[in-house]
Amino acid sequence: MPQNDTMASYRMTRSIVLLIGVLPLLFFSQQSSAETLRIPYVSISGFQAPLYLGERAGLFKKNQLEAQLIYMPGGSLIVQTLLSGEVGVASLAPPSAVAAWVKGAELAVVAGGIERALNVLMVNPKIKTPEDLKGKRVAISRFGSLSDVSLRDALAFYKLKPSQDVSIAQMGGLGERMVALTSGVVDGAILNVDQVFQAEKLGFQILIDLRKLPLTYSTQGIVVSREFLRAQRNIVKRFLKVYIEGIKIFKTDKEFSMDTLSRYIKTSDREILSKTYDVYRDAWETVPLVRRDGIQQALDSIPDAKNNKLNLDSLIDNSLIQELEKEGFIRELYSERPR
Repeated sequence: MPQNDTMASYRMTRSIVLLIGVLPLLFFSQQSSAETLRIPYVSISGFQAPLYLGERAGLFKKNQLEAQLIYMPGGSLIVQTLLSGEVGVASLAPPSAVAAWVKGAELAVVAGGIERALNVLMVNPKIKTPEDLKGKRVAISRFGSLSDVSLRDALAFYKLKPSQDVSIAQMGGLGERMVALTSGVVDGAILNVDQVFQAEKLGFQILIDLRKLPLTYSTQGIVVSREFLRAQRNIVKRFLKVYIEGIKIFKTDKEFSMDTLSRYIKTSDREILSKTYDVYRDAWETVPLVRRDGIQQALDSIPDAKNNKLNLDSLIDNSLIQELEKEGFIRELYSERPR
């Protein structure tokens, strides 16, 4: 074989060997660029719409995240998993995080989203007035949760004493509370608006609508451990891009959002879906900053916090959302055409 042909053959062979060696590395690099993120969420409801839409619309992959959404009823349980390092980011009502922070937990609330009460106290038709609750049993998720805090505030508004006038029963998630109510295990239950329309069709009624009481709440938030935020700030920021774009899709695309909700809250009733969508669309804020007054309300409801000099600045962290605002991310999102 001529020398030139031999050299050419050698070069080609070497190139093929190098290419074979490099391809797996390139593939691995692409695969490993997507960070896996386990995300517990506290309720199967419109409060979690941005996560549902993030999963269905491919927003996690768009932001190089492999997300595993985990339903975990009970904010206090979610807080425990955050502090243990088992999960990085969580979606829940901030009161549970506030209660843990008061006891020394190093947490940060990095986003809000809904800053008003969307809870109602549903009861059987025999109960006509708040006074009729005396001697009755009402279901919440867990002590220290938003359902617990909001029930206690509602009872106090009507001058009723928890435990003394009204028995409070820990029943778990919204589904479990609905079952407890409809089966007669309890006389009333704190539910979200998602379940109201279903419960009304079954003959139950709203006794106290917390949306109409003079109360300020942070009812939806994104919580992380301070350790995770320090170590994985970029991942949290990418997650917030998913969250904010999920809110945008929800507020601008009713049909896609209703179809997505139906898959998660397990109903095909278009009337219920439409009413649920309308309530949450108005409630979701375009820029989900954590509102200090809502966190303060949760703090004020905790007896242990009254004599402590606590600085909410060590709990509230709006820096990432402020960065995204400054970079024009939110403005550009809403300048795009709806899906």
